[in-house]
Amino acid sequence: LAARLGTGAERVVAVGDGANDIEMIRWAGRGVAMGDAPHGVRAAADHVTGDFGSGGAVQELERWFPAEIKAG
Repeated sequence: LAARLGTGAERVVAVGDGANDIEMIRWAGRGVAMGDAPHGVRAAADHVTGDFGSGGAVQELERWFPAEIKAG
């Protein structure tokens, strides 16, 4: 998708919580693991956000896209 949009990995934020997400998290310019992800996923990430139940993915999106999130 990044190549199709003409952007590099350094401009991609990837959020994941499973072992199948590790490659994506490592590839992205900012790899984020959910707080309740297994240790290996958290270790691969640049940042660990809140867990699923506390809206961790939303927390990360609000960090990078605050105006868009609030505008709905």
